[in-house]
Amino acid sequence: MKTLLLTLVVVTIVCLDLGYTLTCLNCPEMFCGKFQTCRNGEKICFKMLQQRRPFSLRYIRGCAATCPGTKPRDMVECCNTDRCNR
Repeated sequence: MKTLLLTLVVVTIVCLDLGYTLTCLNCPEMFCGKFQTCRNGEKICFKMLQQRRPFSLRYIRGCAATCPGTKPRDMVECCNTDRCNR
């Protein structure tokens, strides 16, 4: 009986994921050292480069529920491991 109970507890822990949260860089600069713990449901880190005018670039990094869409001339990279959006 104790073995069955222990087995059920282990299976429950493995299946529930116990609230694992992703950590991503979160800043609007090219060179960044600020990390953010993502909110519940945000399982993607992203790095986006936006070109607004000639020679005007904007970098955005952060957490997202899905990989963000882009406009023409923008680039985005998405990943799903801790601190992967360097």
